[in-house]
Amino acid sequence: MSLPTIPKTIFNSSIKLARTPVDLALGALGGSESGAKNLVDRAEAGARSATGVLFRDEELREEGRAALLATKERERAVELREKAEVQEREAERRQAELSKAAEEAAAEARRKAEQERREAEKRRRDREARAKEKEKEKKQKSKKAAAKVKRSNAKAQKTAQLEKLEAKEESIEAKEKAAAREREAEALEEAAAAAKEERKSEARKNGDGG
Repeated sequence: MSLPTIPKTIFNSSIKLARTPVDLALGALGGSESGAKNLVDRAEAGARSATGVLFRDEELREEGRAALLATKERERAVELREKAEVQEREAERRQAELSKAAEEAAAEARRKAEQERREAEKRRRDREARAKEKEKEKKQKSKKAAAKVKRSNAKAQKTAQLEKLEAKEESIEAKEKAAAREREAEALEEAAAAAKEERKSEARKNGDGG
């Protein structure tokens, strides 16, 4: 037999009265879709189904099955939503880690790029310094070589002047010696002529006397 209309009304009122404090408490705690509410819904669905079976009330049994199915659907939806939230939080966490890793990688890349730039700049300065040093050494060598050539030329010029002066002095000395020999020869010639003249004079004297 099915449950009469008045007892069913009383049953529904009793169920509503029984869960009102629970619903109010869950609403105050923000648990309108919590596991506790689902347990209450399951209890109500079970009570309706059991009462429907007991009194052979197909409508009540169907209400119980429908309520249980709706509760399961809500639980499934809550489970899926919680799972989605967990996945979203995990995705956000991974995204944050990836973003942090990307920022760190970018910072490291910038650091390496700056280091390479400084090293390249240092190598450039070193090359320029070496080039300047080589150029300086080359100029110094050229300057020393030029000075050496200048000193060598001056020495050669001085030597040539000395040799020229010596040659001139030797020429003068030779001329003086030649003039002296010529004067000596002239003196000898004069002496010889005088001696000859004296001999002639003696001879004439001796001849006159004989």
